[in-house]
Amino acid sequence: TLTAVRRNNLFFVPPDLMQRHVPRLLDGVVALLKAAGAEVFQLPARSAEEARDRVRELAAAGAGAASAVIAAGGDGTFRAVASGASGQALPVGFIPLGTGNILAYEIGTPKRARALADNLLHNATVPVAGGLVNGAPFFLMVGAGFDAQIVNGLNYRTKRLIGRAAFTAPVLKTLARPVAPFDVTVDGVAHEASWVIVTRASHYGGSFVLTRDTQLGSDPMLAILIDARSRTGLVWAAINLGLGRLGSVATCPKGVQVLAAQRVLIGQGREAALQVDGDEAGHTPAEVTAGGPVVNLIVPPAYVADLTKRHTNHLNL
Repeated sequence: TLTAVRRNNLFFVPPDLMQRHVPRLLDGVVALLKAAGAEVFQLPARSAEEARDRVRELAAAGAGAASAVIAAGGDGTFRAVASGASGQALPVGFIPLGTGNILAYEIGTPKRARALADNLLHNATVPVAGGLVNGAPFFLMVGAGFDAQIVNGLNYRTKRLIGRAAFTAPVLKTLARPVAPFDVTVDGVAHEASWVIVTRASHYGGSFVLTRDTQLGSDPMLAILIDARSRTGLVWAAINLGLGRLGSVATCPKGVQVLAAQRVLIGQGREAALQVDGDEAGHTPAEVTAGGPVVNLIVPPAYVADLTKRHTNHLNL
């Protein structure tokens, strides 16, 4: 089951759908929401798909049923909840309880319970456009090849227990395999790569800055193509990602292309592992397109002010 919170029709959806123990941060936020007049109740859902459908039902019921829905968990949890609310007026908030929490870094989500609760109750929203991968919404990024093989080899029970350290074994296992390039087509132009990241966000894996050339929900997407033909090449690309050099034409190393993209076809002829918003997504073929549904995202006031400043500076150019 899922726990839910309502304050003047404010709904809250917590993390791991099968999790029985509530993290301390979440418990603190819930207590503060209760103190502000929230009612806490159960919203049953046994999978991400069911959570998406329940949120979709709330959104379709109109403002009288819910004024907001709040996803507590990782980026995959946010994707499930936002997919249900996308295209509707229902705002979506986020309590970061995952491992990477890219979304939290994108919008500057507070880390303390009181600031989180205040942010959720303040309810400042911005419209954020998602993309589509094989017709399903995503809001951060799609990866194929190297990073997706790592995600596909991850033990999620171990990840809950030890966090990022759980990635060590799948990274080593992936590097032990032969490098397998696959086909990628970006807006009609054919390429080859062994690792592809199609992103609508500026961060990667949490706090790492992937690129300064895009931001959450903006168009176009960026397609980062890494044509590494050896394990050493993949490791070098990963190092450059960590140093913030991978996602910029000016700083990316040899064998890396950074392309604005509206439509990316991945692994149509040669299969590759696939991850979406940090979660395992099987294998290609995959079609990734911009112009996905819009979700109204609850953000900190500082993020709204920053967007306003960027927009003003753009108009003054």
